[in-house]
Amino acid sequence: MNNKANILVVDDERGPRESLMMILKPYYNVYTAERGGQAVELVNQIPIDLVTVDLKMPGLPGIKVLEQIKQHDPDIEAIVITGYGSLDTAVQGIRFGAFDYIDKPFDVNHILTLVKRALERRHAKLRLKELKSNFLANVSHELRTPLSVVVGFVYLLLNQVIGKLTDEQQKVLEKVYRNSGELLDLIDNVLWMTSFNAGDFLLGKDEFDVVAMVADAVKTYEGVLKEKEVQLSLQLPPEEIRIISDRSKVERIFKNLLNNAVKFTPHGQITIKAQRSEDGRCIELEVIDTGVGMDQDQIEAMFEPFQQMDSSSQREFSGLGLGLTVARRLTEFLGGDLRVNSHPGAGTHVVISLPYIAKSYADNIAMEDIRVAN
Repeated sequence: MNNKANILVVDDERGPRESLMMILKPYYNVYTAERGGQAVELVNQIPIDLVTVDLKMPGLPGIKVLEQIKQHDPDIEAIVITGYGSLDTAVQGIRFGAFDYIDKPFDVNHILTLVKRALERRHAKLRLKELKSNFLANVSHELRTPLSVVVGFVYLLLNQVIGKLTDEQQKVLEKVYRNSGELLDLIDNVLWMTSFNAGDFLLGKDEFDVVAMVADAVKTYEGVLKEKEVQLSLQLPPEEIRIISDRSKVERIFKNLLNNAVKFTPHGQITIKAQRSEDGRCIELEVIDTGVGMDQDQIEAMFEPFQQMDSSSQREFSGLGLGLTVARRLTEFLGGDLRVNSHPGAGTHVVISLPYIAKSYADNIAMEDIRVAN
């Protein structure tokens, strides 16, 4: 395994394509594609650092290729190479995130210099991201420890383990406990995201009852639901539904979705369901609310980190916009699926499907055996 950067050369003309490969190959790992669709497939399979792309190609044009590559990874650098040089094409390429622009026939030293500078910019951006991620993780970790102590002591006070409380003291401590819990959830979501970004993620193995887990999680929100006069409907089976998965991750998924439902439902009802899927292969959890809802564009945006329906400083709902992002990534990590159906003013319906045995453990186990066991 070498430390050379991976460069993808995209050009429908064989001559320029092979010339670029010969120029770059002594210094980098070079891949080639003669069609736009092929280039997009390669980017999905190989960690590409830089792409050179011809703007004028049959089928998927270079600008569309550049756009799709940037959607996959905005930090991939790009150099636009074309035989149809003009200010318009240059501006068009830069608009979609190209590092620079060069005409055919190109100068060898010029192209090597451009590639070197583009890769230096990519490495600088990745390093900055790493530093930000490490800083965020360290700060979040340092905040979590004392906050956990605060939450623990408030819990003891609320349960009158230390001494009796007046009604007024009880109400004040309930608010402290609720808000401290929300802050702790925010910090946990930040830590989940930094673990994802760092690739520092392990799959635990626990056998537990999903029905009991749901029932326990719901208790945390009984006070705020009562205060908001939001009705809670629990539609849970009387029997256990046991799965083998990572309990902490399943709990985080469900808590994030339930927290969103509580936050965005000012009045009405929240319904929680847990059942086996019709084909017997999965456990399904549903969180249904009659809250503010979202349109399709907002749903897609909410799956991106730090996105909120209202990002203004005077927004009605607090939070970092990490709940749905973390929930979906954790669900996919466990081999499951998360689906959202929502309409403005008509509430949101989220369905999580999780395998009875988390993906990493299910490779050598027949699904028929799992269904029999349950």
